[in-house]
Amino acid sequence: MSNSPKPTRKDIARMSFREFLEASREPYRRLFSYMRPYRGRLALGILFGALFGAVQALLIFDVRFVAGAVFSDGKIFFGPRALEWFPWLADLQIGTGFGAVALICTSIPLIMLLRGLCSYLNTYFMLWVSVRVLDDIRKEAFERTLAQSMDFFNKAKVGELIQAVFDQTRAAQQALTTISGDLVKQPVSILAAVVTLAVLDWQFCLFALIIFPLCIVPVAHVSRKVRKASGKEVEEAGQIMVIMHEAFAGIRVVKTHARESHESGRFNEANWKIMSFIMRSRKAMELTGPMVETIASLGIAGALLWAWHYKLGIDKFIALNGGMIMLYPSFKAMSRIYLTMQQCLVSTRNVFEIIDRKPTIVDSTDALTLAQVRGEIVFENVSFAYGNDQTAVAGVNLRIPAGTSCALVGASGAGKSTLLALLQRLYEVQTGSIRIDGHDLRSVTQNSLRENIATVSQDTFLFHDTIASNIRYGRLDATQPDIEEAARQANAHGFIQQQPQGYSTIVGDKGCQLSGGQQQRLSIARALLKNAPVLLLDEATSALDSESESQIQAALETLSSGRTVIAIAHRLSTILNADQIVVMENGAVKEVGTHHELLEKSSYYRKLCDLQFNRSQMPALAAAPSA
Repeated sequence: MSNSPKPTRKDIARMSFREFLEASREPYRRLFSYMRPYRGRLALGILFGALFGAVQALLIFDVRFVAGAVFSDGKIFFGPRALEWFPWLADLQIGTGFGAVALICTSIPLIMLLRGLCSYLNTYFMLWVSVRVLDDIRKEAFERTLAQSMDFFNKAKVGELIQAVFDQTRAAQQALTTISGDLVKQPVSILAAVVTLAVLDWQFCLFALIIFPLCIVPVAHVSRKVRKASGKEVEEAGQIMVIMHEAFAGIRVVKTHARESHESGRFNEANWKIMSFIMRSRKAMELTGPMVETIASLGIAGALLWAWHYKLGIDKFIALNGGMIMLYPSFKAMSRIYLTMQQCLVSTRNVFEIIDRKPTIVDSTDALTLAQVRGEIVFENVSFAYGNDQTAVAGVNLRIPAGTSCALVGASGAGKSTLLALLQRLYEVQTGSIRIDGHDLRSVTQNSLRENIATVSQDTFLFHDTIASNIRYGRLDATQPDIEEAARQANAHGFIQQQPQGYSTIVGDKGCQLSGGQQQRLSIARALLKNAPVLLLDEATSALDSESESQIQAALETLSSGRTVIAIAHRLSTILNADQIVVMENGAVKEVGTHHELLEKSSYYRKLCDLQFNRSQMPALAAAPSA
């Protein structure tokens, strides 16, 4: 792939015709490469497109033949040149009775039927191929987007990603349908019509070839306007998707701040802009129709003068004029191919940029696939920063033996959540290493690592699906009894049974039909079902009331038996029974010990306990010596 910078929308708008074709070559070459798996249907589409053009020529000859039968004296239906080339046609002379003429006239609808059938089959097979191509491109774009690392999603706008994966892939497919459908059919139609006109009257054909290339003039005139307006249309479409996504995703904030009118105003402004750019683009494209028609009418007027000057017979004139008229839609369709390419170039390039983007975290070529691990975790001099001035963790050294529990405590921003993210390899450590069962995380596949880790976060996320499907997300092959058992352990089975459809109840967008505590218990049930040897708890009980928390805590203690548990603690119950507590400050490990050890030796830990936990509720503190 070329390392030269890709032209921006403004660059594309200023391109000359030659520069535009050069810039379009690679995106459209790649777009057409997606047709290879469907080359059988593609070949059929091309074949029927070529047959459509051939039938066009046959229709011109047939029109002259029928006109000769209708307007002549009935003695000769075939022109002298046809009889000279095919003498046996003289034996086919027939009378001028009504039945004979009616039979001859039916040849026109029969040929039109054949022409329509070829056009339909050409369109059908090309559309069949392009829909499969759309499916392939859309799946690849979605898969490549999901494969991106977290740093990409931290910066990306979800609305723009949705627009690129859905709308812009469709724009690329529509371009492919138009181009592939017309690229064979229209040139063959033009060639067949030109050859037919040349056979009938080569001088008239030469005159037509002078007139019709002038149809390119209006296309060249509006092409830059189409490029510019189409680029802005794509840009504003991304912006409107962002506005919609933010408004719907943040509907609680919108409602509680009474900002419905504000969001509607933002949407209306963006929508008006995109509508204006659509109008500019469509006006420019539709303007080519009348301009091309006007130029084509000059050809018809010229044909009339030609017929008058050379005293053409009515049959020859009708055939020549019909050929001229048939050339017009083909030239018009060919002119729109270029405009369609311009209109969809920005979308096509954006789609391939997504497909070509490399994740910042990738598996090495010899990455090991982890089987079920014991769960020993070691951080060795681990440092990581989200940005130049955002050091999250610095020089962390920590060993968590397999099957033990570790509680992370510290003020907000101390680096606790970052350690969990680094352990899941959502981000790559910048210095040092993290090992699980002696394996450096960079030497194992991401999927196998994450299959060994279950996570319950304070930010629960439930899919707009049934309760059973949301729990099953922890282990996709789980049976219904497995799901119900996990729900019982998470103290969720009771409230699930009270739902209108039980486990088949739809939870709504992000679980909005359930309370916060119920959502969290489903999230815990999901983690229980996964049954991974390493369990990460990031404020796992933060949304539960005291009664539910005690029940969940008991379930988590049962789950923790024989597993490695790392919990971010903001509640006393999380840390009292931890095998070790890691006190963090400003991204570094300040102290490590049990609850009682830290109460005795760490004034910072005691201060955290005073601030985060109610000291009067801590019996252990009463016996601890004062600092």
